[in-house]
Amino acid sequence: PFPTLIPHPHPTFPPWHLDLVRMFAAAFGRAARRAVAPVRAFATGPAVSSTGPVSDELLAKLKTMSTQSLIDGLWIKGWPTSHIAGARPLAPGMKCAGRAVTVQFVGQRPDIAADKPAGEASPEYEAFEQAGPNEVMVLSSVGPWESVGGDIKFLRLKQLNVGGLVTDGSVRDTDVLLEYGFPVYSYSTTPRQGPHVHQPWSCNSVIMCGGITVRPGDAIIGDQDGVIVVPAAVAQEVYDIAHSREVVENIVKEELVANPGPPGKFYPFITGKIKPESNLGKLLTSKGVKFYSTAASSGRSSTSMTRRSGNSLFGGATTRGFAASSAGRRSFSSATGVRPIEEMEKTVAWFGEHKATAVLRTNTAEAAPLAMDAALRAGFKIAEFTLTTPGCLDTMADFRSKHPDVMIGCGTVMNADMCAKALEAGAQFIVSPCLIPEVVTYCAERNVACVPGCNTPTELYTAYKLGAPIQKVFPGVAGGSAWIKAVGAAMPMLKINPTSGTELSNCADYIRAGAWSLGFVAPLFDANEIAAAEWDKVHARAVALLAECDKGMGK
Repeated sequence: PFPTLIPHPHPTFPPWHLDLVRMFAAAFGRAARRAVAPVRAFATGPAVSSTGPVSDELLAKLKTMSTQSLIDGLWIKGWPTSHIAGARPLAPGMKCAGRAVTVQFVGQRPDIAADKPAGEASPEYEAFEQAGPNEVMVLSSVGPWESVGGDIKFLRLKQLNVGGLVTDGSVRDTDVLLEYGFPVYSYSTTPRQGPHVHQPWSCNSVIMCGGITVRPGDAIIGDQDGVIVVPAAVAQEVYDIAHSREVVENIVKEELVANPGPPGKFYPFITGKIKPESNLGKLLTSKGVKFYSTAASSGRSSTSMTRRSGNSLFGGATTRGFAASSAGRRSFSSATGVRPIEEMEKTVAWFGEHKATAVLRTNTAEAAPLAMDAALRAGFKIAEFTLTTPGCLDTMADFRSKHPDVMIGCGTVMNADMCAKALEAGAQFIVSPCLIPEVVTYCAERNVACVPGCNTPTELYTAYKLGAPIQKVFPGVAGGSAWIKAVGAAMPMLKINPTSGTELSNCADYIRAGAWSLGFVAPLFDANEIAAAEWDKVHARAVALLAECDKGMGK
């Protein structure tokens, strides 16, 4: 019943006609692909708050917080949970904080592969060049087991000294990535390549990673519990709330250690109001902590606290989200807690009064106490033990107990963990060889005098703004005492502590030029004399240096 279909014979065209047809077909094909192919997406701009992008200073503060506290702060603000599911640290001890630079991977398709820019113009490489120490790369994978890169690709991130890499996919060449040194958080590791499954498509667009929306410029914070996203728009408020919670938790933990019992009697910390008649309210009141209630943006009621500092470093301003006593900042009984502001003020004044600091750096634990003892017998009243010296913390703790009339601190402190250990060992001040915001912030929040190393007027002022009451000049600068005088005249709020290039021949000049204090390393502790155990010579050097400092002070 159906007719037989006979195909129509192909028409015949001359060769030149066929070439023309092919040419038009190819042209229309390219045009069609251009018309429908997605263009690599770029965000309209990084995420910002009303006060601008997330600053380096705020990033340093966020890094001191646990991800748990920050999640709680986001919850109070009424924001959705921001935990990037599945992103785990590649090794224990990893910690990252930085502004997000994003890369979106999409499933492999020949047409997308053809349209994606190649070589250095590929989206991931464009993104890499936007990253640095205060940025974290966030790569969104199409699946948890798919590789987003390995040793060769991520070598560039090592060269750029990025703040970290986070992905909900996998990474390969794990051993090499660990050697690179930057924090890596991924769902897993894999030996497989990724291009046969997915490929990078967009640079710095809004992406989904681990089920969480990430906008370029958001703060990415990672620790051993995972990675969270703190939207830039509320980053400062979230930090304030998180800090308040940690202050309250420290008070509660101290109470439970002193008086064991079920912690439930002090809950809740966040939801509802902390009522003065509640167990928590009574505990906070007994510690001199003032608190008040305020409504969160979601309509929930939450508790926030304030602290007020009369110290000029903090401008005397009230800052949301901190706990405080009526007399100033709360003093914790633990060594790493918040100390009375008077302790830091005393330390700063002590540096200005006694001027000379004995800075000990030696290779043997046995020589350290003998060398420092020689300096103290000569009259040094400020002693710094550096962490590059074996047994530094034990020696420092011993001297702290034996020399109550000497201000004793710890040097070469490179991160907050080192800082905590030094304070637990009895350090009264903290010194770093360079400006490390994490260390300065950790100290400032605990009323501990921090003396970071700086080498330019900009670094000196930045250290001051971060909360360092004394600013070390290290290494020595061209111009010596004249440079100190010029910088001090332009920025009289600084308290400059030259520690390199200060010698017997010029220490008096530095003091006359306005140096708040001086640090003596090699001119006091000669390596050959220490190796030969010539403690009398060390003592003689100390006597001579102190005499010159007295001349500089007009004594």
